[in-house]
Amino acid sequence: MMEKIISSYVNKLTKSDITQFANSNNVSLSTEEVNIIYETIKRDWRELLYNPNRVFANLQTKVSADTYKNITYFYNLYSKKLHQLKDFH
Repeated sequence: MMEKIISSYVNKLTKSDITQFANSNNVSLSTEEVNIIYETIKRDWRELLYNPNRVFANLQTKVSADTYKNITYFYNLYSKKLHQLKDFH
């Protein structure tokens, strides 16, 4: 069930959504970083869900150090919440 919900969200995700999320969290992204993050989520969301190490290693070489730090911060924050929901049900 969780994968279906996430898949549906990812299918509807836009670059504008990424920009708006970043802006609402006072994170500055270049257009190139938005594109990289968008493509990574679209392509690798399942791997991000279960085993993100390769994806993060790849991202670290493509975005600024500050952007990478923000990506890992928000990933960890929301990953914990997602796993709490999973464990709750």
